[in-house]
Amino acid sequence: MRITKSLPLTILLSAVLVFIIAFCITETVISQSNKARCIEEKYYDEMESAYLTELRQVLADEGYRNSGVTMTRVTDESGVRSYTVSIHHKLIGKLSLGEKELLSSMLGEIAFADASCSFCHKFL
Repeated sequence: MRITKSLPLTILLSAVLVFIIAFCITETVISQSNKARCIEEKYYDEMESAYLTELRQVLADEGYRNSGVTMTRVTDESGVRSYTVSIHHKLIGKLSLGEKELLSSMLGEIAFADASCSFCHKFL
């Protein structure tokens, strides 16, 4: 009779141990995934910072020093990033449509290290 009473306890203990092992394995995988994501984010943060520095320099060279520049990004499920760069300067607001298009094309020539990323420049 003793064997029958300890059988449910053994099954319960085994189930708990299997659950603990599965939980530890899952957390290890998630932790490694988070580390990879953090490395990727740092990589893109550095590229974005370099891009904004170059963009501001081009604007300053064209006479639009101290422009308000805001860059937002959308990352789709596959990891492709799309950026919208909003630029505000009182002199840009006074440009004709053709002059704005010329400035936009000039800004579009600024290289970004990841060619899969797309950029849209908006003048406010």
